[in-house]
Amino acid sequence: MSESISVNEKLILAAIRGDNETVNILLATGADVNALGRGKTTALMMAASAGYLNIVHSLLAAGADANIKNDSNYTALLYAVESNYPDVVAALVHKSADIHATNRYGETILMSVARQGHTKLVELLIAWGADINATNFIGDTALYLAAENGHTYTTQILIDYGACVNTANIVGWTPLMMAAARGAAATVAVLLENGADVNAQNRWGSTALKEAKKAASFATIELLKRAGAK
Repeated sequence: MSESISVNEKLILAAIRGDNETVNILLATGADVNALGRGKTTALMMAASAGYLNIVHSLLAAGADANIKNDSNYTALLYAVESNYPDVVAALVHKSADIHATNRYGETILMSVARQGHTKLVELLIAWGADINATNFIGDTALYLAAENGHTYTTQILIDYGACVNTANIVGWTPLMMAAARGAAATVAVLLENGADVNAQNRWGSTALKEAKKAASFATIELLKRAGAK
């Protein structure tokens, strides 16, 4: 029994180190690919969080379960997304990792990918059935997070696939307001072209135009005024 545990621990440690050769040797000699380490973490979670794509492929080929959750309720996919490893995310999704899993903030995989501006992954996740208009605990959508970070192309793609342009979060901020506050003129232009409410107000009575003025974004101010902002 102790020998089996030792082999499994070695597998997880090899994944943490990025040692794919040792990972393959241990798998070939009987290590449990889904063995749980401290905090119920797996070798796949460790490799995914560090971006070791070759090890992720080795573990998945050996039957690693991409949907195991650890004590923090995280899966390998959540770790890969939050660590910003799009190739690992794609590999896990292709092996049926649960794209509906959420992190501690109620944020979906699609939201995290949209925030980072990985448009190809956004399209992949939507094709696999991700809820494009899901909200996190404070009401932010994938579109809101893409707009907040000035990812213009991702913003356009989300809209093309049906993202609601005027969904406000729990304090009334819309994607347009946030893009304006960031001075993201190109993203503002895309939102306006797709029906964003230029005069919507948040809980404090602020509008996209007011936020653009605070940001001293003259290009954004001009765009909003042309669209009828008051």
